[in-house]
Amino acid sequence: MPGWTSSIKRRAGEMLRLPPDAVESVARVTLVGDHLIIEGAKALLEISSQRIVCDLGDRVVHIEGDAFVIKLVTDREIHAVGRVRHLSFGGGGV
Repeated sequence: MPGWTSSIKRRAGEMLRLPPDAVESVARVTLVGDHLIIEGAKALLEISSQRIVCDLGDRVVHIEGDAFVIKLVTDREIHAVGRVRHLSFGGGGV
């Protein structure tokens, strides 16, 4: 019962006053200066010095810029540095 467990998680998060993304598996893209963190990534679809494309499950994030270097890849996070010039979200992932 996926709907039931999601409801329990949501209610527990509300009672503990936690943000929704801390309780549920929600993708998040954080950009601070030249540092980029993509949390909740399902797959790294494309990487070059000028482009990063990641599958977030329900969406695909396209990041374009210059001098991208991947610093860390785990099963749920991707950390990169480089100058971001454009970020967009597309339809469903893989």
